[in-house]
Amino acid sequence: MRLPRCAACGRLMSLTGFVTENGELICHRHAHEQPSACCGLPADLTLGTDRPLCPRCATTAVRTQQDVKRVLPPIAARIRALSIRTTKPVRVRLVPLAEAQGLLSGHGEVQGVTVAAGTEVIDLMVVRDLPLMRFGAVVSHEVMHAYLAQQGFGMLPQRVEEGLCELLAHAWLKDQPGAPAEWERRRIANRPDPVYGDGFRAARDAAIRMGGVRRMLEHVRRHGEFPGPQ
Repeated sequence: MRLPRCAACGRLMSLTGFVTENGELICHRHAHEQPSACCGLPADLTLGTDRPLCPRCATTAVRTQQDVKRVLPPIAARIRALSIRTTKPVRVRLVPLAEAQGLLSGHGEVQGVTVAAGTEVIDLMVVRDLPLMRFGAVVSHEVMHAYLAQQGFGMLPQRVEEGLCELLAHAWLKDQPGAPAEWERRRIANRPDPVYGDGFRAARDAAIRMGGVRRMLEHVRRHGEFPGPQ
C-alpha cells in the first residue's frame, strides 16, 4: 500500500495526521501550526495578510483595489449571465477585516457587507485577502443582497435572504474549474448553520420545485417566503 503525501510539506504521511475541512491530509509535523483561515493548511504568518493564509491561498488572494479591477469583470459577467442584474452599477469596495467586523459585530467572521436604504445600495464591501474562489463567492453573495434591495423585495426573513445569496454564490462556483471551487461549493452545500446552510438548501430545493430560479424569485417577491412542498 502506498502512503499518501502530506498536502502541506509533501512528505509521506505517518499513521497520525489530520484531515482539513477540504478533505486534504496533513501530517503530525504541523499539529501546532496555525491553520489557514480558508483551507486549513498551515498558514505562513510572514505573509502580512489580514488573516492567516497558506502560500497556496495567498497566491490568488485579492489584496488591493487594483486586484479587484483585474478579477471582477469575469465574475460580474458570469453573474449577469445567471440573469441577476443590478438596476444600477454597484462598486465592490475592498476593506480590512476589522472594518467589516465592526459593522456586524456578533455575527461571527464577516467576509462581506452590503449596506442599503430602501432600494438604494449605499455600499458593497468585501474583506481583503480572500483567495480568488472565496472572493468570487462572496461577491456573488453580496450582489444578490444588492439585487434584492434594488428590486424592492423588502424585508425578507434572514433565512430566505441569506439562502438566496448563497444560492447565487453556489451557482457562480459551479462554472469555475478546479478543486478550490469544488471545496467552496461543498462548504456552502454542507454548512450546518440554520440561516446560511439551511437557507441555501431551502432556496435550492424551492428553485427545483418551481422549475427555475426566476419563478422561485417571483414567488418570494409576492409572498416573502420560499414556496412550500407541493
